[in-house]
Amino acid sequence: MLNMPKPITDFWWLLRSQLLVLRDQWYWYLVQASFVPVSMLIFLWLLTGRHDPSVMPVFVIGSLVSGLSFGGMLSLGQELGGMKDQNAFEHYAALPISKPAFVAAIATRGMLLALPSAIVMLTIGVAAFQMTVTVPMIVIMVISAYALAGFGAIIGFVSPNAQVSSLVTQILQTIILNFGPVYITMTDLPTALRWIARLWPTTYSAEALRQAAQQRPLAELAIPVGILLGFVIASLIIVPTRLSWRHR
Repeated sequence: MLNMPKPITDFWWLLRSQLLVLRDQWYWYLVQASFVPVSMLIFLWLLTGRHDPSVMPVFVIGSLVSGLSFGGMLSLGQELGGMKDQNAFEHYAALPISKPAFVAAIATRGMLLALPSAIVMLTIGVAAFQMTVTVPMIVIMVISAYALAGFGAIIGFVSPNAQVSSLVTQILQTIILNFGPVYITMTDLPTALRWIARLWPTTYSAEALRQAAQQRPLAELAIPVGILLGFVIASLIIVPTRLSWRHR
């Protein structure tokens, strides 16, 4: 990392430290992020999919987004709330690092934790339901994982303690998955829920992934992908301004 700009060097070493912490725990995150989406997919197949296989690609995409949300938003938001309770940020306050580099490393960690469950869901989709994986789908998965990790980081850093962050992430997880266009399309929602759904990154992730799975023109992906990138940028701007190294 010689002769690299300091923010990049900070990011690299912070990311390495985060990954070292996870080296003995990563499989539990994979189980946590995969169990519920896989279970939901099996339930939906038993309920509807075995009678109408044409709906299964929509359900696979929904389970994929659900896994990204569990691995990125839910886990990271709760982890950061726990770090705040343990005054772990005071350790980073003693280091000559920038807050944006720290937030970027945390978000990247969340992204890396979210991707394995998404890969599991794609594998199931290809093997069991003959889905086709396209390059845009892979790119959208990575952007979505970053957007959801950034969303979780905002919740974790803004929440005053672990209890609040855990409660907020679990409530939001239920709302965005069960009352948003994740397992169903936007047109299937009541008008009021359509407006609320526009607040969540999962809405645009599911929309972009469904369009990419259908191999729609790239121009049609521009709006949902652009909004997802907006969530990523917003987290990198908002979180550092709200981050206090020392717990009050």
